[in-house]
Amino acid sequence: MDWNDLRYFLAVARLHSLTEASRELRVSQATIARRIAALEHTIGRGLFTKRHDGYSLTTAGEALFEPAEQAEAHLLWLERGAAFPAESLAGIVRLAVPELLGQHFIIPSLATFSERHPSIRLEVIADVRPMRLSRREADVLVRLVHPTQGDYLVRRVGRIALALYGSPAYLAAHGSPAVPSDLLTHRMIGWEAELGFLPFSRWLLDALPETNVVFRAHTMSAQLAAVEANLGLAVLPAFVAKKFGLVRVLKEEAPFSSDIWMLQAPGSSSFARVRVLADHVAEALQQSSAEFMDLG
Repeated sequence: MDWNDLRYFLAVARLHSLTEASRELRVSQATIARRIAALEHTIGRGLFTKRHDGYSLTTAGEALFEPAEQAEAHLLWLERGAAFPAESLAGIVRLAVPELLGQHFIIPSLATFSERHPSIRLEVIADVRPMRLSRREADVLVRLVHPTQGDYLVRRVGRIALALYGSPAYLAAHGSPAVPSDLLTHRMIGWEAELGFLPFSRWLLDALPETNVVFRAHTMSAQLAAVEANLGLAVLPAFVAKKFGLVRVLKEEAPFSSDIWMLQAPGSSSFARVRVLADHVAEALQQSSAEFMDLG
């Protein structure tokens, strides 16, 4: 089986489009179609069904997807490790972190790491959306949800609380809600519909009544800025909200809390540069877990 065939297969499976796959891989659509046909001939089964909205995986395609991603991950590890010996404390390490936790804690904590390991170059992705180790999006990943699938090295590195906060000016003008039903008279800041799967987004929807959402955003930073601008109330990490002088509401309601998990790709522990970064971040988070759970 040709690795390039799997590469074309993964691109179409992820993008659901020959056109988009050809742009990403910088080859013609005809080349991609030909190589996927060759892969289907090798396997003896069709991998895609063409629909009006793009290409979807068949049962055989779904069965091939995860093994193909694992093969991709291992090959990429080999490519990235070729320039530096495995035990070298030099080279690039990619770290993916939850947005505000990354911006307001993890990234500042990396100053001492960089002083200690000046030859390690860091690439940091701070995003609320989950990354995938198998797609080379990160070497080390910090997230608030325990993975339910995938071949990862996983460890618990802390715990964090999120709650509903408003600015002092907003609360002075509109009052401070004490129970969920009070939110019906307040302006709420929420997530775009496509991010409704996020645990803290579901927590707000499940725990509270239908509310008046006047501002939606796809980043937590934008929501923080909206709260600071007195636009309404939003769910934010407690330690960040306190840092900006925001005030918790619904104090009798249980906050959303989550374990903090660190994930590493299989084989990553064989690279010293990845090991030392993972250990540094894990230690920093573990030492600050009490701070992250303090609601103020």
